[in-house]
Amino acid sequence: MDCRDVREMADSFLAEELLTETNHEILRHLESCPVCRADLAGRRAVRDGVRRAFQRVPELGPSPEFVTRLQTELRNAHRAHARRGAGFRGWWALAAAVLLAAALGLVYRGRNQVAAAGALARAAVGDHRNCALQFRLTEKPISLDEAASRYGSLYRVLASVPPDDVVTAAGPAHVLERHSCVYEGRRFAHVVLKYRDQLVSLLVTGYDGGAKPTLSAGVRPHVTSAGRIDDMSVVSFPTSRQIVFFAGDVAESDLSKLADAVAEPLYRGLSAVDSAAPERRSSMRPGHEFHALEVASVSRQSARAMCFLLDERGR
Repeated sequence: MDCRDVREMADSFLAEELLTETNHEILRHLESCPVCRADLAGRRAVRDGVRRAFQRVPELGPSPEFVTRLQTELRNAHRAHARRGAGFRGWWALAAAVLLAAALGLVYRGRNQVAAAGALARAAVGDHRNCALQFRLTEKPISLDEAASRYGSLYRVLASVPPDDVVTAAGPAHVLERHSCVYEGRRFAHVVLKYRDQLVSLLVTGYDGGAKPTLSAGVRPHVTSAGRIDDMSVVSFPTSRQIVFFAGDVAESDLSKLADAVAEPLYRGLSAVDSAAPERRSSMRPGHEFHALEVASVSRQSARAMCFLLDERGR
């Protein structure tokens, strides 16, 4: 078996579609051919990267109908190229175009999702400023009990979590107010605290967009996205259906310590409500996590791997 044979069967080899005898022939060739080993390693890296990206963001996956249609079209195109004697280069050009189009589509969608996450954080800061600091919301806040009766029992979680007094690594925090309010059409569960001599807001709202992220029950919440918006520090972490923000005019590191102090019990409480009523939709809209960087990385790997394969076929 020579290099051409190995590379023509490489993808079938990685997909475990070949006969045992053929696999053994390929393995014997790989033992003595570093070029084919590198080619196979590159293909495996692309396959694994794409698989990881889609597994972590299920809502970005193609529909079963699309997969079936794509497989049929690619199979027919391959057969047509073979009948015309177009050769393997034409087939890989078609496959490269399909894969790159899919990868670039994921990057575009991922960038939109990142923008949506930034808009949520900006809305949280706006609610903190207009509700906790300046009391100039257009709609009067309601109690958490009333919000729970109207929109879902998750609001009751915020009635006791966090406790009235919170101990953090940066000092104590004390709850001053708990309610539900609306800022620019978005409903929040809102807890106002006094922390580091400043008013700080804990805000819970739903993601924008598609399906909820897949988070296992045993996952410990990870505080992410620390930064500043409009001169306010803001940090956040996701639950299965909501995103939790902490916003205030304190140092980012101090705000992260407050978030760390209350994240685990709040995450458990919200997740328990979601598990008890998995099909119920609250006014907090469901959504997804964002993996634009990994998707972009996959697209770059795909481009490099495909260009390498096409160059090899042209030699």
